[in-house]
Amino acid sequence: MIYMATSSISAATSSAFSAATSNLNKSTTDTDKTTSKSSLTKATDASIKNNLGKYTGVTLDVIDQLIEADPLSTRKSSDEDLIKNLNEQTTAWKNISSSLSDLKTALNYLKDDDQYYTKATSSSNQSVATISASTASGIGTYSIKVSQLATAMKIYGGVPAALGTTDADSSQKLNLTGSLNLTSSVGTATLNINDSQNINDIATAINKLTVTVQDDKGKDVVKSLGITATVVANHLVLSSVATGKDNTISVSSTDGTADSLGLGSQAHSVAGQDAVYNIDGYDLTSASNTITNAINGATVTLTGLSAKEADGTLADTTLNVTHDTTYLEAAVENFVNKYNATMKYLNEYTKIDTSTEDLDEKQNGVLEDDSAASRLKSELARLAVSLGVDTNSKTGEKINSGLTSGQLGISVDRDGIMSIDAEKLAKAIDNGNGIETIKNFFYNTTGRISKEEHGYVTGFLATIKTYTEPDYVHNTKGIINDKLDMNAKEISNLNSDVTDLETRLAEKRESLINQYSAVDAAMEKAEAMLKQIDDWFKTDDNNK
Repeated sequence: MIYMATSSISAATSSAFSAATSNLNKSTTDTDKTTSKSSLTKATDASIKNNLGKYTGVTLDVIDQLIEADPLSTRKSSDEDLIKNLNEQTTAWKNISSSLSDLKTALNYLKDDDQYYTKATSSSNQSVATISASTASGIGTYSIKVSQLATAMKIYGGVPAALGTTDADSSQKLNLTGSLNLTSSVGTATLNINDSQNINDIATAINKLTVTVQDDKGKDVVKSLGITATVVANHLVLSSVATGKDNTISVSSTDGTADSLGLGSQAHSVAGQDAVYNIDGYDLTSASNTITNAINGATVTLTGLSAKEADGTLADTTLNVTHDTTYLEAAVENFVNKYNATMKYLNEYTKIDTSTEDLDEKQNGVLEDDSAASRLKSELARLAVSLGVDTNSKTGEKINSGLTSGQLGISVDRDGIMSIDAEKLAKAIDNGNGIETIKNFFYNTTGRISKEEHGYVTGFLATIKTYTEPDYVHNTKGIINDKLDMNAKEISNLNSDVTDLETRLAEKRESLINQYSAVDAAMEKAEAMLKQIDDWFKTDDNNK
């Protein structure tokens, strides 16, 4: 009887264990399809560790190892590696795009006439004359003598009757009502005076006078009258803003106001005069001390009279206009720096590590298998050593004199990195090549109606345009922007896939925890039952 009871109990325990195990196997097989949510989470891992694996030996660490070895984890890791690589490629292309933008700016400087034709000027005596020059100015040395400066006409008034003396308080009201008519080379304006004004108020009002005139297009324009007023020892002094003998001013009234202000019969005037000077033997005059029509493209400013030599002649002042090559040299150096910045990015990103054959140890660039990056690198390197010579598509003639980049001090090493020999560039400018020839090497246009662009910079700009600007004919945003869009879409899709895989792995982990916990619980229950039966038999034996 005892044997039969024990066998029956053991069979029941075995049956319970088998049921739990069977459920485990079924649940493990169906994990990918489950949609149930377990209350077990990472937050309860500590309590799970205390109970899980007591009988089965399958601990939480073992379950995490199983999850890590699961094909879903392998797929998730692969997706995450792809995302990392795509993000690195995106960063690389953004850096290249930014660098190409800087290079484009540098190339556009080399298209600008100001970089080639900016002039440097000097004067041997700035107290007599100075000179400034535009890009249109010719190169030359000029001798100038100044015998007379241009001056402005002035009207010196007497003391107003209401003040009486020069030391009277100028702030007192003049108690004068009337009007003044003031005329300059600009026009005529009327000033109305009221009894609350003092002499200082009237001077201020004169300085604010304006007239309406027509510009060269027939439109009305408001301009200053061109008369300035000051108060000197209670005298009004009127000056023409414009200098020269023909730029006269006058003041009058019909009601005695001019006389009351000392600007009538009491006033006296000093006429303005033209500047008198000599440039390279030519005697000239000017209404202004700022002369813009004596030397083409240059402005000469007269600042004082020439000193007399011992023989009574006037001393010469030498004015020089030369090419200011610092702008061109800086523009070329800037281009070289921006080109090198781009090439260094491309070298880094397309690098192929030949130091090892171990694929896991190779430190290749993130774009090492990107044909567009390799093509850009090759194209820029090819353009860097080009001649800068183009041919007219209609006549077949060369557009410039056939200078090479090497003749201008530009050289490129085997990695495509450029360097500039500043002395060689300066020598090329000074040696007979001339600024015009050098400008045509970098950039020039032909054709009056439909201009064609030629020169060293045009190839670079065309390549940059292909990579960075939209091509509406082929419906693309440009090579780089298309790549960035493609990467962004792929990253988005992969992120969604990773999120889905993380959810499925979390569900699988919870399922495994529940399943093995159920086995441990069943075995613990069976052990308790066996112990209870064993205790029962021991008690029965003792009773006998």
